[in-house]
Amino acid sequence: MSSLDPTPVHIGISLTDPAAASAAIATMYGSTDLTAVELDDTFSFRFTAEGDDTMTMRSSRLSGRLAGDVPPGDDVVVQWLTSGTGTFDTGSSPLELTPGRPVPLLPQRTFSFDLSDYDQRLVHLDRALVERVASERGSDVGDGLRFDLHTEPSPAAVRAWHNSAALVTHTLRDAGSGGLLHREMARLMSAALLEMYPLSPLPDAGISRVRSAHVRAAVEYVHAHAHLPITTTSVAEAVDVGLRALQEAFRSELGVTPNEYVRSVRLDRARDELLQTDPTTSMVRDVARHWGFMHLGRFSQMYASRFGEYPRDTLAR
Repeated sequence: MSSLDPTPVHIGISLTDPAAASAAIATMYGSTDLTAVELDDTFSFRFTAEGDDTMTMRSSRLSGRLAGDVPPGDDVVVQWLTSGTGTFDTGSSPLELTPGRPVPLLPQRTFSFDLSDYDQRLVHLDRALVERVASERGSDVGDGLRFDLHTEPSPAAVRAWHNSAALVTHTLRDAGSGGLLHREMARLMSAALLEMYPLSPLPDAGISRVRSAHVRAAVEYVHAHAHLPITTTSVAEAVDVGLRALQEAFRSELGVTPNEYVRSVRLDRARDELLQTDPTTSMVRDVARHWGFMHLGRFSQMYASRFGEYPRDTLAR
């Protein structure tokens, strides 16, 4: 999507039928597994959204219970409760929602959730915009956005987020969406998000002891391009050093060959994906192939040697 040609978003919904609410929410978020039910014989659902496809400010209120999945999408969605209870399952361990604490839903990952009697605020941000802002701040986004949702953001960063959200809400109310001002507000919210949840650092994997500038550049290149069909030759060309010199430097400083280093990084990425993915819809074979491991048996052996368990066990967890 292009922030230069935004599509306006104006939504207002008020429903008292759980089935109708389930259908409306499923349509908005592309979910095929979502259920709204009454609690204590009462049910109501209200939802508003204002902005455009660069950024929308949303409000969701429900008397009852809502549970289901949010599939991957193009937006980075940041939500927080002002009241009520709920959990998000990020694919590794459930996250208990704390009123007032914003939590981002990553666009490349399916989230399961269970919310009851809640008042919720949400900000939808264009994923490409958040990645641009992160890159401008010096972060590597070659492998997507990586937030550690189980790390508590600082109180100052949370206050800055809420202050920014209040400013944007008032601006939308007075000036509407679209135009340069709205795009700058979207950048402000993206920066506030990255203050709360700085992108997870790339694994060190020995880089802290690297002295050679060529090896350091090669390591950074591997981490940024591990999802592509890179070879030792292509890495050497990318950092402008001879193939044999690169191989000798890796053995001297990291104790491995460049090929072994690439394989270890891809194994780490495969493990991250297995921990985050849904075992009912994904297979070890697909994750292995995504990270360049065509032979499932050899992948399982290398994986078990590195992590002490087979990939099927990681996926089951």
